[in-house]
Amino acid sequence: MPRVGKDSIQHGQIVNDSDLQAVLMERAECLHAYLQRKIPADLRRVIAPEDILQDVWVAVFRGISSFKPDTPDAFDRWLMRITERKLLDAFRHTRRLKRGGGHQFEHEPQHRSTSYLGLFASVAANQSTPSSDEAVREAVYATQIALCTLPDDYQRAITMHYIEERPHAEVAKAMQKTRPSINSLLYRGLRMLRQRLEPAGKFFSNDG
Repeated sequence: MPRVGKDSIQHGQIVNDSDLQAVLMERAECLHAYLQRKIPADLRRVIAPEDILQDVWVAVFRGISSFKPDTPDAFDRWLMRITERKLLDAFRHTRRLKRGGGHQFEHEPQHRSTSYLGLFASVAANQSTPSSDEAVREAVYATQIALCTLPDDYQRAITMHYIEERPHAEVAKAMQKTRPSINSLLYRGLRMLRQRLEPAGKFFSNDG
């Protein structure tokens, strides 16, 4: 996949999801490091950079059609505004739950990162999963970003089942669909997710 840099963004050359995936992958590690620094130590067990980044990616894909670059750094400023807003949203959400005496999150941050890696493994099938810390993070970023390119029903079903670890019956009830419909969404969704990941090249060999 050709790299899409600031010049391309400035001249409006993000023309499809693959271009946007490439742009976000270039920036994912820096955003992750920024969020790590900004999340207070006492909240790191309940707020994960991965959670915030997932919200960021969703917001970017939903808003990119109305983004109008006017300066070379317009995209990065827009992306940072979204990131800061989602970080503040997470802080507010956590405070509300604390005041209400509820649980902040169902799983700890490390567990959710593992869930995304597990989803990657399900998509990768017979491919070997990454082992180094850097490769694991890249696989998680790529999986999160690719997930945002799927139609809403596929994205929602996959998130609930593979990330939130809800059983098929619970997903069906939440989405007001039949079990066979959910099975179909998950099966077809994983195939679509692999197709979205394949342009990254480095994750899969050409084995069909």
